[in-house]
Amino acid sequence: MDMLKDVLNDLYNGKININEKFPTSEEYETLLKESKEILKAIKKNIDDKTQDLLNEYIEKQSQIMSIDCEEKFIEGYKLASKLIIASIK
Repeated sequence: MDMLKDVLNDLYNGKININEKFPTSEEYETLLKESKEILKAIKKNIDDKTQDLLNEYIEKQSQIMSIDCEEKFIEGYKLASKLIIASIK
């Protein structure tokens, strides 16, 4: 139980921050680079009003993804907890 207390303590005190770790796979890096190039090409070919709409759309999508990731993290944590409890019984 000391390990659990230590982990929870570290989490509470900000010593553990899973948001600091980014994917480092080659696939991720390739997709990131390709998406930046596509966005750059789109922005180069649209007027200011359309660019503002695109920026607003991207912001909304980012907010949606943030909520989705948070909810999936919570569900994953719950599932992991259930698995640990089941393995102890």
